[in-house]
This record gives sequence, structure tokens and C-alpha cells, in this order.
Amino acid sequence: MSRSDELFDTDAVAVRGPGDRVRQGARRERLASRGQRGQSRGPDISKAVGALAVEMVGRRVRVRLDDGRESILPTRGALVGVADRVQIVDGVIVGTEPRRSTLERTGESAGVRLVASNATLLACVCAATDPPFRPGLVDRMLVAAGAGGMQAMVVLNKCDTGMPDAVLEWMARYEALGYGIALVSATDGRGIAELAARLSEHTTVLVGHSGVGKSTLVRALVPGADVRVGDVDAWGRGRHTTTAAQLFSLPGGGQLIDVPGVREFGVAHVDRHALRTHFPELFDLPCKYRDCLHEGEDGCMADEVVSWPERLDSYRKLLAECV
Repeated sequence: MSRSDELFDTDAVAVRGPGDRVRQGARRERLASRGQRGQSRGPDISKAVGALAVEMVGRRVRVRLDDGRESILPTRGALVGVADRVQIVDGVIVGTEPRRSTLERTGESAGVRLVASNATLLACVCAATDPPFRPGLVDRMLVAAGAGGMQAMVVLNKCDTGMPDAVLEWMARYEALGYGIALVSATDGRGIAELAARLSEHTTVLVGHSGVGKSTLVRALVPGADVRVGDVDAWGRGRHTTTAAQLFSLPGGGQLIDVPGVREFGVAHVDRHALRTHFPELFDLPCKYRDCLHEGEDGCMADEVVSWPERLDSYRKLLAECV
């Protein structure tokens, strides 16, 4: 018999003697009392105050009340993302209102992580050469946007340092698939006004590989924004400058969610049977079976019809990762 079984076995209590019986009876009373205390201390949601989560500060959250006041509060049993509408009782965040969208990514050890909530647009920020353009990472972010219920665009930053023809070809292909494209330089200001106009009607989550100039871009879009600026190390890896997700109001309208730079962006949480719906070029292929996963199975037409083999390879790589 295990130790846990003994705690609830009356025969075991009788055999072990009256002293043990008294001690175990006291233990049961403490457990019952603890349960009653937990029930009595449960938050009264009817008294909750609403607020907007504007920044993650360690394990706490900076919130902005409707009257503009801000405070850093702890959470109790609530998973909170930046741009969540939260419920506060007695100075503690106890819940969130229903989300319109979520941006999630899968980590190698941390499982599925909530990146941001309630965005209407994901802007995938990349650079042409410094660090090198990574179409596979772009594809992952576009999939995450679609799976989370938001639109997506690709922002090519650092255009002042040059734009190789191969990268411009990728941009043209993404645009042909229906994704918005912006060519900008946060350093010399080119394209910034046009980008700000596009973002003015959205709550945009800004995501990108470390070192692509995302923090500099935020400062160009939101003058005076308190973000740190870094650079790329000798190995071509971006140094993390944004350490926590943060929400900014854009001067011309709209909101911007800046999140820490990433080097990997897992999408293993996306249903593998739904993955093809996030690749526009795989819509309505004349395959033999309507539920074809385009892995080259009997009657699959993907290899013959899709004119962009690199994207098909990207899709199949992600398919192998998805559940």
C-alpha cells in the first residue's frame, strides 16, 4: 500500500494505533480547512475592474486602466498576453476577456507560448543581408498569423544597405500570394510614412529575427518610444534588445505590439490537417482526394502545379513538425 493510500484507508489507521489515527484525523481537518479557505478567498468577478495589458514585466503585467492610469500587477491563475483585456480584483489580475486573435509559437522546451493577443495584423520584419534573409522563418510566422486569426505582411528593413535581386524576388512572390509588402529603412526613414499609414487601422504585432532592426523601426514609428537598440554580433546573430513584449500607440492611429526578437519560431501547435490552409498556393489543387496533404501521395498534384518549389519544400518541412 502506498503512502497516499494509507492516508485514506480506515483499516490502515486501525492497525497503526490510536496515535496515528489522531494525527491522520488532524491532517484531514487541515486539508478540509484549506479547501474552505480557498473557496472563501476566490475572486468575486462581479467586482472586477477592466484594464488593458500593455507590457510584460517579469512575471507581472503592466496594465492601463480606462482612465489612463497604469500599474504593475501580479496574476493569479490567468495566462496574460500583451493587448489582452484583463480583469482585476483587489489589485490582482484574475482573468482575461475573450480574445479575438492569438499569436502563439512552439518552443523546444517551453511548449506552446502565447506571444500576444488581439492583434489584427502580424508584421514579419526581416533584413535583406544583415542578418541574411531567412524565408523559412518568414513562412513560419505567416503560418502562425493565419492560425491565430490575423492578417500578415512582410516588412523588409535595412533597405539602405542594399536589396539583392534574390530577396526582391521573394518579396514579389509573397506579394503575389496576397501578403502586404513594405520596403523600408528605419535608419534613413524611407518607407516609414507609408508603413505607418498601413498600420494605422490595426493592432499590429511586430515580430522578427534578432538583429533585423526591429527596435529601431519601433522608434521610427513611435518617436520617443522607450526601446533599446542593439546590433548584430560577429557571427551574424542579432543581440536581443527588446526583453519583454510591449504595446505602443501609433501617432497616426493604431497600436503596435513589439515582442523580443527570435531566432526560431516553432509552429508544431498548428493542426497538420489545417496547415495547407495557411499556404495560399495550395488552395484548391486538383488532387485526387480533397483531403490531400500534398506529401506526394497517390493522386497529389502539388509537385506539378505549384510553381514555387521552395515554398512547397517549406510546407512539407512544417508538416513534419505539426501534430
